Amino acid sequence: MQNEIFNKNLKAINGKEYEELKEELKKIKELREFSYTFGKDNLDINIIKKRNLKTIYKNPLKELEEKIEFFKEYERYPSLFFYGLGNGILYKVLLQNKNHKRIVVFEKEIEIIFIALNLLDFSEDLRKGRLILIYTPHMSYTKADTIFTQSSINRFFKIYNLHLHSEFYKNYEEDMLRVNTLNSKAIKNISLRKGNDPKDAMQGIEQFTRNIPKMINHPSYQTLLKKRKNTKNENVAIIVSTGPSLEKQLPLLKKYVNKATIFCADSAYAILAKHNIKPDYVCMMERDHYTAECFNNDFKDFDQGITFVVTSLVHKNTITYLEKNKREYILVTRPMSFATSLELNEFGYMSCGMSVAHMNYELAIHLNFKNIILIGQDLAYSKDGKSHVKNFLYEDFHEGHFQRDFNKFTTTAYGGEGIVQSSEIWTLFREIFENFITSNNKNKIKTYNCTEGGARIEGAIEKPFKEICKTLLKKDLKKPFAKIPKLSKNQRNELMLKAYQKIKKQLSLTATFLKECKKVKNQLASLKRGKSKLTLDQINRNLDKFKTRLDSKRYAFLLEILGPTLYHEESLLAPLYFQNFKNESEKQNKLFAWLYAHESLIESIFELVSTQNIVLKKAILPLQDELEKRKLL
Repeated sequence: MQNEIFNKNLKAINGKEYEELKEELKKIKELREFSYTFGKDNLDINIIKKRNLKTIYKNPLKELEEKIEFFKEYERYPSLFFYGLGNGILYKVLLQNKNHKRIVVFEKEIEIIFIALNLLDFSEDLRKGRLILIYTPHMSYTKADTIFTQSSINRFFKIYNLHLHSEFYKNYEEDMLRVNTLNSKAIKNISLRKGNDPKDAMQGIEQFTRNIPKMINHPSYQTLLKKRKNTKNENVAIIVSTGPSLEKQLPLLKKYVNKATIFCADSAYAILAKHNIKPDYVCMMERDHYTAECFNNDFKDFDQGITFVVTSLVHKNTITYLEKNKREYILVTRPMSFATSLELNEFGYMSCGMSVAHMNYELAIHLNFKNIILIGQDLAYSKDGKSHVKNFLYEDFHEGHFQRDFNKFTTTAYGGEGIVQSSEIWTLFREIFENFITSNNKNKIKTYNCTEGGARIEGAIEKPFKEICKTLLKKDLKKPFAKIPKLSKNQRNELMLKAYQKIKKQLSLTATFLKECKKVKNQLASLKRGKSKLTLDQINRNLDKFKTRLDSKRYAFLLEILGPTLYHEESLLAPLYFQNFKNESEKQNKLFAWLYAHESLIESIFELVSTQNIVLKKAILPLQDELEKRKLL
């Protein structure tokens, strides 16, 4: 085998995610576990398991017809999921429907994948990502997360269902259950990451806008990377978090402080200062005033030479505390819709994951470190129920949490022996770390978990902190590191003016958007009251036109404030959208239900966008004042 079709398919499955599968397929020289037979019809292809002579189909043609008929119910679905590849013909048929943007197929048997790729030309659909093949021995949470973050999939979680290809695959129930569990976990975690409170988004937008003058008049993130990017692979990053295990590592950290680059969480900063261990970078990502209190202290000369890297949406108190003690700081932008719409790329971007430890890890990656050590990264309660290291600022916030979470979120302990008690949010943090580590392993980055306690982080190399220090930390570094200059005055002026003009233009665009939104809102309200002068089709066309406008790049700056609402509301609307109808009466009933269901969504959009406009008109004032002071307005 390995004919022309196979080579064409193999060439089409490019990208890192297919590397392992390609290697497995290339190894096959002969079929040992399976064989296949052809009937008189070109579509009559069966696959046989040699050991027990079980066939994938009892009657290939009849089962194909039945499946095609069954999936007519799903013809509007943008994504479909299957366990079992079989002879692949069903997917060749389904892919003819352009509504199906993604068909994801999970298959445990490498020889079945090999047979199907020799029989059918899937090259175009594989190349475009419309057909996604997952060899389940390689299936992981990271793969599930990657699949379900795709836009054609993640807005339609409510319609997720893992379909069984044929009765034959009931023999793989355990593997199918494992795949389904990983997929369900990814769906849940992505939903959590999307958030459900537009108030958080609004707070971030407001604070980011107010912070623009501060951000531009301090060194940029890109300048930091240019000046500090590590070129020596032996240079090691140590990331300090505030898990219960941190305390035992502090004496050793102090001993090696000049031989590694120390990154620490905002909440770890005061603890390190107390032990006279100077970090090189202190990161903060949260937007609330509670986290700002981590910097409400004065450590005098200890602060000299430390670079504080904080996200550009931090609370005003954070900046007040940083400036009060003359700390060197930069504001880095997260790739949120509103911030990226201003195109201040010099000051971005850091995705930051969901915790400050993720942010520190990402900063170390961006600075080109190839050896990253984690300490204090427990992501679990200690044996006596402690959530954080001694002297953690907000220890009281976690009182009673151990009892609340007991036996609900257990996971493998550090070292692989036994289990530890974790929490829902720590489980999510750990899985994000595992995702980061897996994707960065391919870049030859080694992540060492030297926490020596807490939860195991899959993918990280577990080693005692003392052993790693002796092995990797041999030379003193020249500290403090090079100063990071600001951009020139002209560059800063230009960027502030550009940001101001873009926001003013967005305020104008929003006014037009709100007029259109109000028109659709009133039409839906009239329909509900039974007083509409328009037909259902006319209202639906206006609704579609409005939603198309919302999806256009021109209005991308609104997606941050609308994100949680659109995501959760459209997930609820998805099953209704994909529901089929058999006659005109059913069509009209569905259309009425569809429009009726949109009323609250359109009202929410109107309220949220109106609020953003009001908030931005106030938040832009510090930028306006700065420009007026410089006689640029």
